[in-house]
Amino acid sequence: MTCKHKDELEDKETECIEGEQCKFTADLLAKMVDEVKQRIVNNKVFSKTIREELGAYSFTNLAEESTEFVELQKIYQQLMKKKNQEQFYAKFYSTVPLNSCRYFTGLSRNSATLLSTKLADVMLAYSKEKAVITVRNFKFELTEKEMAGLQYIGGYVLHKLHNKNIKSNLSDSNATQQAVALLKASKEANQAMQDYQKLTTTLNRGGLWSITKPAQTIFTRTEKYFRYFTTDYPLTRIDINEIREKSACDSEVLTAFNCMKAVSELKLEDKIAKDVLQSIIHLYIRVRCFSFAKDVIQKYKLQTKQVKEKALRKQISRASNSSELRND
Repeated sequence: MTCKHKDELEDKETECIEGEQCKFTADLLAKMVDEVKQRIVNNKVFSKTIREELGAYSFTNLAEESTEFVELQKIYQQLMKKKNQEQFYAKFYSTVPLNSCRYFTGLSRNSATLLSTKLADVMLAYSKEKAVITVRNFKFELTEKEMAGLQYIGGYVLHKLHNKNIKSNLSDSNATQQAVALLKASKEANQAMQDYQKLTTTLNRGGLWSITKPAQTIFTRTEKYFRYFTTDYPLTRIDINEIREKSACDSEVLTAFNCMKAVSELKLEDKIAKDVLQSIIHLYIRVRCFSFAKDVIQKYKLQTKQVKEKALRKQISRASNSSELRND
């Protein structure tokens, strides 16, 4: 499925960095620090001395023009933009805990360091909450051609997982039988609905599945998260786990999945059903990663070809001009 969403995603990046919901303000920092304080004070795993010191501590908010605040703001905005947790922690720990007394004046070194390290976890949690809000506002609409591609890939994913289960050494186990029944519940049996999925019907030689509406909803929502998390250019990696986690927790995905479970021939254990959903989403994302990479390579080849053609035209033009000058 061709991935044509760069223009849409440039709007998202601007929204994430400049939008009100993603701004890092002094009030937001104060709210985070207060939350960290309460967590530490209420957690008896920490020493009584530190808990008492933090309990009596009143955070003096940093001025938004101060060096310390600007550093925190840059770290937070970079996290919102790149969504790279490892990079965030590396930058945060090399900047804030080492200078914790500058950020939390009036505290002892031990208390200030503990407060600053726990602040990193809260900042990460807040960024994820903001990311969910931004995804909801992300403009997403599939063309008829893209929807046909999604239905085709969805059918491939479900059929692939079905075959994998029935051919496994544990095919007779109760867990596998439940998984197979659930996957079959995602296959469209209505001939009229099968004909609606034109691409699958056209290419089908007996091995492709037409998918039900609930299954289509799962893939459509997963596609939305995939596009959202593949927006940054240049893109160096695709975080499959992050996309899968967000998609598997999406309310529309869970509702659609419950519809599939309701029409399954067998009663399903919650753990098995959850594993099947994770497998469906994971394989879909892997297939999309492949098609996404293929599109990027194709685009690069096309750009390279255009540059070569342009250079060739210039060379021919120069040679032609040079020949005319010699004839004169």
